[in-house]
Amino acid sequence: ATRYPEAVALANIQADTVADALLRVFTRVGFPREILSDQGTQFTAELTQQLWRLCGVKALHSAPYHPQTNGLCERFNGTLKQLLRAFVHERKDWEQYLPHLLFAYREVPQESTGYSPFELLYGRQVRGPLDLVRSQWEGEQEEDGVPVVSYVLKLRERLTELAGLVRENVEAAQTQQKTWYDRAACSRSFCVGQRVLVLKPQRQNKLQAAWQGPYTVVTRLGDTTYVVASCANTRIQRTYHVNMLKAFHERPETVEAICAPAGEETEPFPLVELPGVTKQPSGVDQVQLGEALGSEKQAQVRQLLRGYSEVFSALPGYTDQAVHPVDTPGQRPLRQPAYRLPEAVRETMRTEIREMLELGVIEPSASPWASPVVLVPKKDGTTRFCVDYRRVNDCTTTDAYPMPRVDELLDQIAGGHF
Repeated sequence: ATRYPEAVALANIQADTVADALLRVFTRVGFPREILSDQGTQFTAELTQQLWRLCGVKALHSAPYHPQTNGLCERFNGTLKQLLRAFVHERKDWEQYLPHLLFAYREVPQESTGYSPFELLYGRQVRGPLDLVRSQWEGEQEEDGVPVVSYVLKLRERLTELAGLVRENVEAAQTQQKTWYDRAACSRSFCVGQRVLVLKPQRQNKLQAAWQGPYTVVTRLGDTTYVVASCANTRIQRTYHVNMLKAFHERPETVEAICAPAGEETEPFPLVELPGVTKQPSGVDQVQLGEALGSEKQAQVRQLLRGYSEVFSALPGYTDQAVHPVDTPGQRPLRQPAYRLPEAVRETMRTEIREMLELGVIEPSASPWASPVVLVPKKDGTTRFCVDYRRVNDCTTTDAYPMPRVDELLDQIAGGHF
């Protein structure tokens, strides 16, 4: 309520060490009815849970990887780290200066409340270092003491007045923060039993996250919190915020392998018999023209296309204007066994190879490198012929060409009219 922070320097974050530090704080402010923390082991250990039961404290835990649940604490952690970084530099005795930094933070007005945490807690302005310097410069005389009853009455009135002003300032700040957050927020909900994906940090790098799963929604704790279980092991259940979840859509298997069972790499499966290569027409006649063009204009376009048949074509072709080298330094030739060939795609595979040979896109080769082929159906009913080059890509030295910047491209076309 007052934004008055407490911070204790610890040598470790074991459960017993954290419990002792919390007890030192409770001896000054009393035992709370509820305490909010993340799901760290120091807060979920049996020792800490027993302390909560003995002290009559209800433990509340934030959702994993969702620091917005206890945003006040997390935001103060970032501010305190910045203060330590700017104050101690390379000194290792930073814990000795922690009380001084906390004093500086408590005497500064807080943005949401409009008052300093010290004033909201004690009902008076704190006498800080600047006040000491000012009193010495101005030579002010200290005020005489006031009676206890008069002081208590004024203090109560002051706290009541501050509480009303703070409530208005906090409501205005919360409204503004909610407005900014809702600009990019959308309402989402999941049903019990629905399969979802969870955004979790990767094991190799905690700073990188990836969608993992699928998981199954077990319980809905609230509008934004769900308990999910792994489909592989339903006994493992975790609580996640809705921002970390998205619906899982199971897609049908669309990739069909097109070669025979994998055998010994020294005895490759023989290729299917291929037809002879014939010269394919230029493909100018297959270029589709807009229906809005009249017959006269279509004839003019056809004449233009035939005049530049080496440029325009509806068929893919082969260029001799550029060569792309694939650099695999020190890598022995990779010869992967072929994938299994389902009967349903045999004829499609033969047709694709026949068309590419006729177009001159591919040619027979006796290279020691070999990668398997897959066929991927497209939305229009045709088939995309693909080669699995993943193992080759792993040992390939990539080109260091810079990617174009979008803002520079927009600047180049800024003066255009079309």
